[in-house]
Parts: sequence; C-alpha cells; structure tokens
Amino acid sequence: MDLYTAIRQRRSVRRYTAAAVAERHLARLLDLADGAERPCQTSIRVVLVSGQERVARILARYAGVYGLVQGAPHLLVALSPPADDLARLDVGYVLEQVVLEATRLGLGTCWMTGSYHPDRAAREVETEEEDVVATVALGYPRRDPWARLHDGTVRWLVAARHRRPLEEIVFAGRWGVRWSPQGADPALVKLLALARLAPSARNRQPWRFLAGDGELALALVEPAPIDGGIVMAHVALVAAEQGRPDRWAVRWGNPELAKSYAIPTSVVPVGTFPTAS
Repeated sequence: MDLYTAIRQRRSVRRYTAAAVAERHLARLLDLADGAERPCQTSIRVVLVSGQERVARILARYAGVYGLVQGAPHLLVALSPPADDLARLDVGYVLEQVVLEATRLGLGTCWMTGSYHPDRAAREVETEEEDVVATVALGYPRRDPWARLHDGTVRWLVAARHRRPLEEIVFAGRWGVRWSPQGADPALVKLLALARLAPSARNRQPWRFLAGDGELALALVEPAPIDGGIVMAHVALVAAEQGRPDRWAVRWGNPELAKSYAIPTSVVPVGTFPTAS
C-alpha cells in the first residue's frame, strides 16, 4: 500500500481480534517512532504495551460509544514532558507517521487522547516524570457484522466521513482571503487534499492553512497541539513523496508569524512549511 492509499483508507478501529501483531511489524513501528524527526525537538517517547489484559486495564471500560475500544492486543503510549504543548505537537507529528505505517501493514489503529486512565498507563510503562498524553490502539480489525456496525455508527455520529472543503480551511496568503484550487499548483492542491484527511478529535479539524509566496503557514483555531502535529505529519510525508522533503519551521504562538499573515489573536500560529519546488 502506498502512502496516498494509506491516508485515504486509514480509519479508527474500535473492535479487534485477539491475534498479536508480528514482532517484526512491532519492531518496525517502534523504530519509526524512535527515529522520526521531532519538529519541536522535544524529548517525547512512544512505548508499546502488549497483551489484551494489560491494554484493557489502561483503557476506560465505560467511555461512551465514541471512545470505547475493545480487544486491542497492543497499545502505543505517548509520553511527553509535563505540561508542554510543543511536546504534544511532536507527539501528533511522530505518532501519526506510525499510524499511517501501521495502515500500510494492514493493521487497525485508533487514536485516543481521552478514554484511558493516564495513571494506569504510567504504571504499566513505569514512568513517573512524564505525562501520558495520547494512546493508539493497535491490532487486526474484527470483520464481523457487529464490529462493522459499531464502527460505522461511531463514524456516523462524529461525521467522520465529512470534512470541511478546502475552500473553508485554506486561505490565500493572508487570513480571511479566499483561496481556490482552481489555477493553483496541482501538487499543492493534492498535498492539501491529503492533509485535509488527517484525523482530529471528534473530527473538528481545528487547523487552517495560509498558502502563498512559496510556503504554507499553519494555524490552530482551537488549543489542539496533538491535532496540529497530526496534520503537519500529513503535509511533510506527502511533500517528501512528491520529491520536495522540506521541513516545518515551528514558531508556536510567535507574534511575528501572526503579524506576517494577519492571524487573529484568538488563533495560535504554529509554523511554516516551504512548498516551492
């Protein structure tokens, strides 16, 4: 499966078989998490918890239809320095790359920034100095009718298949200036279309792009740094696939960045990404 197919096919899986994932696949995913770039250069970690009983101890038993995950044989646990939004941005950036690679391997995943017990997760991974800021369930999806019905119902409840059109989340160079894919660089349009498919908590899509002058600026309209990191990963991966592996210049909350793009003070400017070939 290529990257573009993985981005289009990735979905949240909440019902898993008991089958353990092959050790070589787990090692591949952990190596990716360990070696992936951290745009904010923070000391985040991703730790694997294996075994249905251990995973079940961490996940909330009563989380409502949206958050309830059952039967996962593995759980990826993201650890960051305490109360560090930049670290959470790195968590989203790194862990989404792992999620997409797992999708390419035919595995199911489910992002969770709630619906689990942080204290139990910290005990399972034996840490006291770090915050547990996110988990990702990992395993083989169940294919039975009940599992499909449950996951389909959740996707319907959160409108997971519906995304804002690009015209609502992309501005032309400055905040509020209408952007249109008509006449735009086709490679940039494809990049933005695949970034648009990035997952976010309850599918809120809390990001906006400003495209112009050979770079792409990202801003968050909600305090959602993990979601910001996830969409940044989509941009970086697609750009690399297109043969222009540029990097994000992260300037979290920088007033000069906000001034350059006339971003309202109620929106958090995050960073820029070169897009010129």
